[in-house]
Amino acid sequence: MTLPKLTGGGDYEILAVGAKKIGMSKVTQDARRLNLLEEKLLGDWIVTIPGFTLEKYRKLQRSRLSIFAMNCFGGLISHTLGLPFYAPVINMFLVANDYMHLLHSLRGYMEEKPILKEMKWQTDLKFYYPIVMLGDITIYMNHYPDFDKAVAKWNERKQKINWYNLFVTAHTGDKKFLEQFDALPYAKKVCFVPFKSDLDSAWYINPEIKKSWEFWNIVNHFAVGAPFYYDVFDMLLYGKKTPLIEM
Repeated sequence: MTLPKLTGGGDYEILAVGAKKIGMSKVTQDARRLNLLEEKLLGDWIVTIPGFTLEKYRKLQRSRLSIFAMNCFGGLISHTLGLPFYAPVINMFLVANDYMHLLHSLRGYMEEKPILKEMKWQTDLKFYYPIVMLGDITIYMNHYPDFDKAVAKWNERKQKINWYNLFVTAHTGDKKFLEQFDALPYAKKVCFVPFKSDLDSAWYINPEIKKSWEFWNIVNHFAVGAPFYYDVFDMLLYGKKTPLIEM
């Protein structure tokens, strides 16, 4: 991708870029090379996201938010919003019980070394991917065909965790899991559920919207705006529940 030859911060307030397919990370790499201010870059698709204001988006960019999710949700929503990855659990998943253990002792597990357990065939992507043990929990690195490269990414992103600004998310149809998740000591926590609940961390998504889909798939499609059930800026900045559609 070629960016215009702009330098400094005085000639422009915003540089809009159309780079959703390749992602903002490639754009920001080029921006650094050209001495462009990263904060002035704005993906043109981002302004169409419901709830967008430049003030909220800039605040989200500056916050260096670390998103922990039990599946691809964190990576998907970061890509949708053009945000860097500040957490290692990207392009991988954990089962519910292991994810709960991870969240109960997040710092402790980040000290553990990933150990290869086995390689498993990924039918959709047609390669073998590593299943690793992190202490006593299992992580499925299902988007990585190479164990060493997967661990290198894990270690690189682990160093970027912003312990002062964590957002943890999950999905479940199990009310007991929801209760356990709601009791976790995180200021911003969101658990998507297919049933109504009065618990603060319970975010309802009506499974009838996509009757033939599994619930995890409905949740992941929310992360890419298909559709946006809630205001993602309010969610990530404040953990605030702002519904956008009737459910």
